[in-house]
Amino acid sequence: MPRYRYKAKDMEGNVYKGVMETADERILLRDLRDKNLYCYECRSLDSGMALRPAKIKHKLLPPLCRQLSAMLAAGVPLSHALAVSYESAQDGPLRDNLMRLRESIHKGSTLFEAMEEMPGVFPNLLVYMIQTGESSGKLDVMLGTMAEYYDREEEMNGKVRAAMTYPVILLGVTIMSSVFMLTTVLPQFASMMKEQELPLLTRVLMSASLGLRNHGMLCLLLLLVLIALSMGVLMIPRVRLKADRAVLCIPIIGTLLKTVETSRFASTFAVLYGSGVGILEAIHATGRVMGNTYVEQCLEQAADGLKRGEMLSQVLAGLDIFHPVLISMVVAGEESGALDKVLGDAGGYYQREAGRALGQMVALLEPAMILLMALIVGSIVMAVMIPVFRMYSSML
Repeated sequence: MPRYRYKAKDMEGNVYKGVMETADERILLRDLRDKNLYCYECRSLDSGMALRPAKIKHKLLPPLCRQLSAMLAAGVPLSHALAVSYESAQDGPLRDNLMRLRESIHKGSTLFEAMEEMPGVFPNLLVYMIQTGESSGKLDVMLGTMAEYYDREEEMNGKVRAAMTYPVILLGVTIMSSVFMLTTVLPQFASMMKEQELPLLTRVLMSASLGLRNHGMLCLLLLLVLIALSMGVLMIPRVRLKADRAVLCIPIIGTLLKTVETSRFASTFAVLYGSGVGILEAIHATGRVMGNTYVEQCLEQAADGLKRGEMLSQVLAGLDIFHPVLISMVVAGEESGALDKVLGDAGGYYQREAGRALGQMVALLEPAMILLMALIVGSIVMAVMIPVFRMYSSML
C-alpha cells in the first residue's frame, strides 16, 4: 500500500506531521479531516513526486470568484458553472484545477470537499469561506464577497510591487555600473599608476578590481550560496519569527508594514465575522492568512485572551502590532454592535493609508538610491582621478 508524508493543521493552528499508509490521496485527506485536521501538503514516499497541482495565481482569484458568483446567483448549477469557467479560462494551471474540481463535483463532493482534496492550490481563507457559504446556503454571496476581498488584496499587492520597482532598478543599475567600472575602466589606469604612491581609496578599489577580474565567477557563486543559505535559515521557524518581528521595528518600512498588516487584518476579519463565523474562529483564520509569523503568533495570543472572556479591543490593544486608530474603531464597533461594518470601513481606510505611505516611502527611496549610486560611482572616479591629478601636478 502506498505511503504518504503529510503536513496538516488543526483549528488552533497547530502543525502535525507524519507518514500514513493508505490507498490513495483522497482517502488520506478524508481520514485527516475526520480527525479535524486540514492537510496543506502531502507527497508520495514511493514515487517521491508531489501530489498537489500548481497553485492558482492570486490575480486570477477575483475574476474566478466573481464569475462563479454571478452564475450561481442566476441559478446555473455548480458543475455547469465550473465548465463555463473552464472554457473561458486562459491560464493552463487554472483550467486543470477547474477540471479537477468539476470531476470531484460529479463524484458527489461539495465544492469545499473538492478544494480540500487539492491542498495548496487555493488559499486557506477561500476554502474556509466556501465551507461557510455552503453551510449557510449563500455560496453565491460568499463568492461575491471573496471577489471583492481579493480585488482589494491584489490592488494592495500591485501598489507594493509598483513602489519597489524603481528602487530595485536603480540598485541594479548601480551594481552593474560599479562592476563595469571596476573590471573595465579602473584596470586601464593601473599601468599609469604603478610608479606612484597611491591613496588608500585607490589601493582598496584596485584590490577589489583585481579580485573581480581573477575570481569573478567564484565571487558570484559565493554570493548565490550566501543568498541560498540566508533563505534556508529564514525557513527555520524560530529565525523566521525573529526576522518578522524585527522587520516591523525598522523606522520607515516597519511603519508601512504595520499599516499594511492593519489593513489586511481589518479586511479579513470583517469578511469572516460578517459572514457569521464566530469571533474565535475568525481570529484563528485571520492569523493564518496574515503572512507574518510574528503577527500570527500575536493573534494566537489574542485568541487566548478571547477565551478568557476579554473583549476584542482589549486583546488587540495589548499586542502593539496594529495602529491605535484601529483599536478605537473596534471599541466603537463593539459598543454599536456593528463590528463587521466598522472593521470593513477600517480596512478600506488603512488600505488608502498604506497607499499614501507607499508613496512617501518611494519619495524617500528615490533620492536615497540616487545618492547611493553617486557615492559608489563617485568613489571609483575619485580613486582614478586623484592619482592622475597628482601625476599631472608633479610634471608641472
